[in-house]
Amino acid sequence: MTSHGWIIPPQSTKRSIFRVASDYLLWMPPKLLLAALALATALPAVANAQVTSLDEGSFSLSRDGELTGHENFSIRSTPGARDRVIIARATVLTGTRRVDPILSADSSGFPVAYQSQVKVDGHEVQRYSGSTTGTHYASRAQIPDGESAREFRLLPGTVAVDDEIVHHLWFIARRGVGAVVPVLVPNRNVLEQVRVEGVGLERLRVDTRDLEVTHLRLVTLGTNVTRDVWLDTDGRLVKAKIPALRLDAVRDDR
Repeated sequence: MTSHGWIIPPQSTKRSIFRVASDYLLWMPPKLLLAALALATALPAVANAQVTSLDEGSFSLSRDGELTGHENFSIRSTPGARDRVIIARATVLTGTRRVDPILSADSSGFPVAYQSQVKVDGHEVQRYSGSTTGTHYASRAQIPDGESAREFRLLPGTVAVDDEIVHHLWFIARRGVGAVVPVLVPNRNVLEQVRVEGVGLERLRVDTRDLEVTHLRLVTLGTNVTRDVWLDTDGRLVKAKIPALRLDAVRDDR
């Protein structure tokens, strides 16, 4: 007998669910079997295509030439409700201090939500959260002594970059030489304008590799605070230097 075009195999007793499934495949009309096999083959590729790694790895962090910690991070593009969303997250370890930031942004880097937790010796000392509605950004910071809240009106093209989170600099650098980028600095609750300047093409030795890199300088307008970044030919951030924090970061993943 048939049901909705399927040929129902003869019934038998004491068969496992796997045997039943294989029987249905064997008795399935050829056209439906080919379609099912094609779908089964395509599904893993579709799942993998849904999440794209834009960059991920780790940095060795040093201050005044001495190794102080590591930053393990990932920047991935994932499907959103209407458009793709960038999710950037990290774990930054320096001594007994641990920072766990998670940034959600649209495909241009405009912040949708940001969270950060800071722990020292395993105890939470700060928690930050912020989210955007349209161009309106509202944040709340909590520390043991209390909490504070701020609200901002974000300019088009704004990106979120926390001071000590190295991989966040990628969001500024990707705009390219000559861009003036509005930057939200969550841990200081301020808005800044940062200009991307080109220093030149260089050859850089990272770990045991010799890389062709582009050296960019990020200049904060008004204060002239500078940060230098080096990008490889794939646009990955491989080195950063933040003089104001005496911080150097170099990729150590292979």
